[in-house]
Amino acid sequence: MADNDVLGKADALLQRHRAARAPQRAEPPVDFPVLTDVITEGQPPAVPPAPAPQLSEAELERIEHDLRLELLGLLGPEFERLVEAKVHERLGPKVDEIMGLTRKVLEAEVRAAVRDAMAAVITAEAARLKGEG
Repeated sequence: MADNDVLGKADALLQRHRAARAPQRAEPPVDFPVLTDVITEGQPPAVPPAPAPQLSEAELERIEHDLRLELLGLLGPEFERLVEAKVHERLGPKVDEIMGLTRKVLEAEVRAAVRDAMAAVITAEAARLKGEG
């Protein structure tokens, strides 16, 4: 029975501590919303939009022109950089191709010129040798 007495005393001690701590917990106010409450807020009063200023056709054209100039000023350098990058990207292989074709044509022309020059020299030398002999 001593065990029962110890358990009873421990239970009584725990009950005292639970009772002492319970009043310390602050309860929310009665009007404090909880997660299950649905709160609807009133719509803010509608403010009528300010009347848009009426612009003449000339003023609209001037604004459009100014906007175009400003956009070109802002986008121009980036556009130029992109175009230059694309040109360089495509230009490199084309330049290599053209240089290869040019080299082949020049080699063929040089060979033909050397062949013609050699033929002329051989013909002249053969004529000279026939004249001597």
